[in-house]
Amino acid sequence: MKRIFATLILLVCCSFMIVAQTTVTGKITDKTYKEGLISATVSIKGTTEGVLTDFDGNFELKTKKEPPFTLLISYVGFRTQEVEITENKQEVKLSLEEDAAVIEEVVIEGSRISEKTKEAPQTIESLDIIAIKETPAANFYDGLGNLKGVDLTTASMGFTVINTRGFNSTSPVRSLQIIDGVDNQAPGLNFSLGNFLGSPELDVQKVDLVVGANSAYYGPNAFNGVI
Repeated sequence: MKRIFATLILLVCCSFMIVAQTTVTGKITDKTYKEGLISATVSIKGTTEGVLTDFDGNFELKTKKEPPFTLLISYVGFRTQEVEITENKQEVKLSLEEDAAVIEEVVIEGSRISEKTKEAPQTIESLDIIAIKETPAANFYDGLGNLKGVDLTTASMGFTVINTRGFNSTSPVRSLQIIDGVDNQAPGLNFSLGNFLGSPELDVQKVDLVVGANSAYYGPNAFNGVI
C-alpha cells in the first residue's frame, strides 16, 4: 500500500514539472537579406539560460521559468534586441538589423629616413611629370642622363646603366633603384636592371636621383646613388 502511495506522489510531481515547463520557439533572420542567422544567441534576460539558433536560424528554448520574462537576441555585427514572452509555447519571429559603425580613414605612413635626417642638405636631382613628358630622350630613364652629375652607359640593347659620383660601370652594383618604396633589385643578379623591367613612362609621376654622400642613408647598396 505504501509503495502504491509513493508511486502516485511521484507521478503527480512529474506531471507538475511537465506542466511548469515553458517552451519558446522561433526564427531569427537578417533584416537586409531575409536569411536565417546561424548560431545567434537567444537567452533569458537576467539568467544564464539560453540556446543557439540552428543552420536555418530556428531555435527552441525550454525553461522552468514561467511567463512573463524577456528574451535577449544577440548576434555579432547586429544590434541586440529584446522580446517579451507572455505565454507558454509562444513563437518568436525576429529580424536583426546590422550594427554598422562608421569610422574615419586611418593612414599609416613609414619611412626609413627620419624627419631630422630629411632636414639635412641633400643633393637631389629630379624629373617631375612635366619634365618626363618634355625630355628629348627616347624615354624618361634615358632622360636622366641630362641631369647634373649623371652619366649613362648602354650595357646592351634596352639596358641602360646610370652612374654617378664619378663611377662608370656597365653593372650598377652600387646603385639602388626604388619604385614606390620597393627595392627593384633583380633576384640572383644582386643589382637593379634599370628600366629594362621597370615602370612604363605613363605610370611614372616623378623620378628623384639622390647623389653624393646623402645616398648612404639608404644603406650600403646605395654607394653610387639612389634612383
